[in-house]
Amino acid sequence: MSVRPATSPDAPVAAGPAVGSNPESTPWLRALLVMGGALTAVSFAATVLLLASYFLQITAWPVFYWFGLFGLPLGFALMLAYVVTKAVLRRRA
Repeated sequence: MSVRPATSPDAPVAAGPAVGSNPESTPWLRALLVMGGALTAVSFAATVLLLASYFLQITAWPVFYWFGLFGLPLGFALMLAYVVTKAVLRRRA
């Protein structure tokens, strides 16, 4: 059980690093993750719609094929790039 040091209410609050100075909170890194997740979700939905069109014997739109063939791998590659970049940044810190 750890004991917390007593501080007075008038003591200054220790401020952490500024939001902009942290290299792990860069907007492009968050955008990489959001784009990868969104692309994967849309591609998964397109693949489900493609399978549904097969079961309903409806001609599927070619965009469903494109999202299934290229969107899923690209989305996972973007998320993998995010994970690798975060690991490198944490290793350097």
